[in-house]
Amino acid sequence: MSNNYSPTDSFKPLFIVSTGRCGSTLLSNMVRLHPDLLSISEFFTSLSSNAFPGGRLTGEAVFQRLNTLPPGGRALLKNGLTVDEFLYPPQGGRYLPENLPPILCATLPHLTGDHDVLWDELAPALRARGVDTLAGHYRFVFDGLARRFGKKAWLERSGASLLFVPVLARMFPEARFIHIYRDGRDTALSMYRHHFFRLRVQAALRLKAFGIDPFHPFNVPGTSPWMPLFERLLFWRFDAEKYRRTEIPLAAFGWFWSGMIGRGLGYLHALPQDRVLSMGYETLVADPREELTRFIRFVGPEYENPAWLEAACALPRSRPPAWQGLALDEQARLADACAPGQRLLGYGLQPQRSQVTAA
Repeated sequence: MSNNYSPTDSFKPLFIVSTGRCGSTLLSNMVRLHPDLLSISEFFTSLSSNAFPGGRLTGEAVFQRLNTLPPGGRALLKNGLTVDEFLYPPQGGRYLPENLPPILCATLPHLTGDHDVLWDELAPALRARGVDTLAGHYRFVFDGLARRFGKKAWLERSGASLLFVPVLARMFPEARFIHIYRDGRDTALSMYRHHFFRLRVQAALRLKAFGIDPFHPFNVPGTSPWMPLFERLLFWRFDAEKYRRTEIPLAAFGWFWSGMIGRGLGYLHALPQDRVLSMGYETLVADPREELTRFIRFVGPEYENPAWLEAACALPRSRPPAWQGLALDEQARLADACAPGQRLLGYGLQPQRSQVTAA
């Protein structure tokens, strides 16, 4: 195992970014089928507010970060508030919600059924490292996992990662980004039913009430230097029943989505166009062959693989937009909340094929 983590070469960083609840999981599952690509899922999101703070750290410090569940994740799991992306077995696993390493919530189970053993292999190699940048430690983990599984490239995909783009671009200057997006009305409705996003929107509304921009990097969980403390205070005495009773207007999720899109597209536009590929979820589902061909040529034409393309094209399932099932007045409020982001993405303004071809 140690040979897999020797820094003899390095892989070119590739990140799938999105607002979350917009098809990024589908895309990462498609990547997972490729014989030469490693799909790293929910690595940054599982770390919550601890994802990016810190400059130069020891390997032991980064191990502790990957081994210690943040307060928000612990509160959700202890109270049975699981989400679709959580892959660790609820019974029969080595860990309980109180001591589950965040890297085992989704990242390692997404790669193998022997996820506990994989963490046993990875952890000592990480702990043995000396002082390095956080980017260096993360690259060590990603590159090592790629070697461990005999892959030639890796792609990290975390939900709600669109606002991480500036930090990722600084940490990995050669990184390229695949941005997947979806009609904001369906995205917001999916967020509304998702515990992670319900907590995120509640926190964002609190910041907004105090005149604090929840979409600024200084205030975003993961990139904010003060959010780890805020998260500890927020979940110090988490009342699960009160949380379940709390009503959040659906339009608030549209506002949250639209705010992420507005800020995130600005970040993507600031990058060289050849480092960004944008993909509409609806187009991916309607025409997976063409969209996946664009995708794999962006990743690298050497990865074109007809057998993979056939297998990946079988995954999407077309379904009518869920927002159309809402009452007309609810549709109108949601549409108003999503309108700024919808305009930026071109929904309803131009043919979907030309939507944000290189954001």
